[in-house]
Amino acid sequence: MKKVIVTSGWGAGYPEGGGTQWLNLHYLAGLRELGVEGFWLDLTGATDEALIRQFQERCEQFGFGDHWAVLREGKQVFGMSDQQLTALCGDCDLLINLCGALQHDDLLRRIKRRAYFDLDPGFTQAWAHQFDMHFDKHNLFFTVGLNVGGPGFPIPTQGIHWQPFLPPVALEYWPVQTDAPTRPFTTIAQWRGQEVVWQGEYCGPKREEFLRFVDLPGQTTQPLELALLIHESETDDLAALRNANWQLVNPHDAAGGLDGFRRYVQQSRGEFSVAKSGYVKLRGGWFSDRTVCYLASGRPALVQDTGIAKQLPTGRGLLTFSTMAEAVAGLEAINRDYAGHCAAARKLAEEKFAAPMVLQSILERAGVL
Repeated sequence: MKKVIVTSGWGAGYPEGGGTQWLNLHYLAGLRELGVEGFWLDLTGATDEALIRQFQERCEQFGFGDHWAVLREGKQVFGMSDQQLTALCGDCDLLINLCGALQHDDLLRRIKRRAYFDLDPGFTQAWAHQFDMHFDKHNLFFTVGLNVGGPGFPIPTQGIHWQPFLPPVALEYWPVQTDAPTRPFTTIAQWRGQEVVWQGEYCGPKREEFLRFVDLPGQTTQPLELALLIHESETDDLAALRNANWQLVNPHDAAGGLDGFRRYVQQSRGEFSVAKSGYVKLRGGWFSDRTVCYLASGRPALVQDTGIAKQLPTGRGLLTFSTMAEAVAGLEAINRDYAGHCAAARKLAEEKFAAPMVLQSILERAGVL
C-alpha cells in the first residue's frame, strides 16, 4: 500500500483552530478513500503534552489512531518512536509538506518525493525573493493559487513549476444541510496576518479589504456576521465594524475546534468574505479551504475575487465580487433563489473539490499513482 505523509504546523498547538484541523483531515480522508495510507506529522514548538494527547484523541476519532506523530521542537517525537518515524520517511511515497512545515534535514533526505504545498499564493512567491523558503529541500511544487506562474501573475517564480490544485473537502463529514439556517451570512477570519511588500506595493491581511467594504451592512437588508479573530486593542477598527452594523462574535467561542467550526458553518445561511489584500492585489487565484466547507454543506458562498473566476464556474452557489455594488447584488441574487443556490453549492463541491478526486490528481502528477 502506498504511504503519504501530510504535515502541519498547527495540529497539536492550536486545537481551537477548527478550520486548520479540518484542512489536514480532508487530505487524510481523501487518501484513505483512494486506498493510500496517510500519516499526519505535526511540527510544533514547546507544546504542552496535554495538548498532544488531545491531538491524539482527534486522530483516533477519525480513524487515524496509529497514523500520527508530533515532532516537538525538532527533536522529541510523540505518537511514534524516533525509529518508526525515520523508517516511515524512508518508506513513504510522497511528502505533502503544507506550507513547508517539515524542514528537518535528516527526515527530508529520506523521502524521495518531497512536495512543497503553497497555501499562501503570491505571498509565498514574493517571500522567496526576500529570504530562504527552503524550496531546495523539495522536488515537487503545488499551489492553491490557480493563476501562479500564468499570465497576469506579477511575481517571477524563479524557475519553479507550480502545479495548481483545489482545496479538498471530505464530503462524508459535511452532509447537505436541510434545516433552515439559524445564523446569517458569516465567515471565520483573522484580522491581521501575513504581509509582504512587492515592488513597493503593500500586500497584507484581510483588514484592509474588510475596511474597504466596511459600509456593506448599510447597503443591504441581509445581516452579516464575522467570527473574527481580532485583538481587543484594535479599538478603532472594532468601533468601525460595530458602527457599520457588522455582527461580531468570538471565533473560539462560536466556531472553536473541529465540532464548533463545522456547526458554525452548517448553521450559517452562507458565507460572505473578503480575501487578504495580498491575494486580491497579486491575482494568484487563491481559493479558501474554509469556503469549500460551506459549499459542501449546501451553503452558498459570496467571496471576493482573487482571479478565480477565470478558473472556476461562478454565478450559482459560488459568486464573486470586486466592488461594493457587486457584493450587494450577489447577496440579493442568492436570496432571490436561495434553494437553487444551495443545491448548486453542493453540486460544485462534489464536482470540483471532493477529496478523493483532488488527491488522485495530486498523486498522479506526483508520480505516485
